[in-house]
Order: sequence, then structure tokens, then C-alpha cells
Amino acid sequence: MKSRILEKGAELFFRYGVKTVTMDDIATDLGISKKTIYQHFPDKDTMVFDVVKTFIEQDNAKWDELDRLYSNVIEKMFKSFEMTKDLITQMNPRLLYEIQKYFPNAFTLFAEHSEKCINENLIADFKKGAQFGYFRNDIDFELLARLRMAEVNLAFNPDFYPNNKLPLYETQLVMLDIFMRGILTEKGLTLYTSYKNNLPLWSA
Repeated sequence: MKSRILEKGAELFFRYGVKTVTMDDIATDLGISKKTIYQHFPDKDTMVFDVVKTFIEQDNAKWDELDRLYSNVIEKMFKSFEMTKDLITQMNPRLLYEIQKYFPNAFTLFAEHSEKCINENLIADFKKGAQFGYFRNDIDFELLARLRMAEVNLAFNPDFYPNNKLPLYETQLVMLDIFMRGILTEKGLTLYTSYKNNLPLWSA
């Protein structure tokens, strides 16, 4: 039952945000009493924390799978977007902002995960891309990694682009495109363009 409750909570939080969804909403959607939920989660803070924790575990598994399947960093980047397309498409753009504002413990966990991604994934990918001649090698790789992570998170800030008419997924793709064109070499741009033109995710 706990896993069912957590899964439903995650579904509703991602779709509507963590501020507006109540324990009553989750109970009603599951067809159970709110008392049953409180038997597994003492409060909403605990549930949000566990939802974020589960997301991090799934994200770590995704990175491990990408590392195992794709040696080409540009292909790996596109596959990463493919793997997260459904999640981002259904995600409320205010989700991360609301977690940061209303659930600091959960946000601290997420921030620690972001730092881990910078140090263990992004920096290594940028270095590898530069070694293969895809990325410029005259830019600090840690700075690049932090800039890219900040860019991803920035799309969730409602003050960043308040009149945004693009869905969150398209916003992320446009921001990625702008970022990549600033770091690609001529060789990298050729490969990047070929992936971009041949993968369905860009035109979806």
C-alpha cells in the first residue's frame, strides 16, 4: 500500500504541483481513507521528501543505463531527453520552485543530487566530448557543468520566463540548443545536427 500511495502522490505532485495537492486529494484518487495514508506517511512533508528521494533513485539508474549503453556523449545527451520526455511533458513547471519554497528538506536532497550530477556525470561528459573533438576545450568544464545544471533548473522558475508560451519540454529543448551551439566545435556541430535532424523528439 505504501508504494501505491507514494506512486499516486508523485503522479499528482508532478502534474499539479506540491502546493495545491492535499492528502485528501491523494486519498480520494486512490479510493482510500486519509487515515490509511497517515499510517504510512505522518505528514505531507514526509511524502514529498520520499517522492523526491524516489525520483533521485530513478534518475541515478537512468544515468547508469546511459553510461552503459552510449559511449558517444552527444548521442547520450539526446537519449537522455528521450528517456525523460514523458516525465517533463507531464510535469508542472512550478514543481521545483514549490518544493524549494515550501519543502526545504526535500529541496536540500534534490540540491545534493544536482551537485552529484555535476561532479560525477556532467563534468566527465564534457571532458570526454572535448577529448573526441566535439566540444571546445578552452572552457572550464566545471563551469560548463554548473551552467548547464542551472539552465535546466531555471526553466522551473516562474519568474524567469513568466509569459512563456512554450510547454516545459520545448523550453528545455530550446535552452539546450542555445547552450550546445556555444560549446560545440565544427566537428561536434555536424554530429549534433545529424542527431537533432533524425531523432523524432525534436519535432514532437
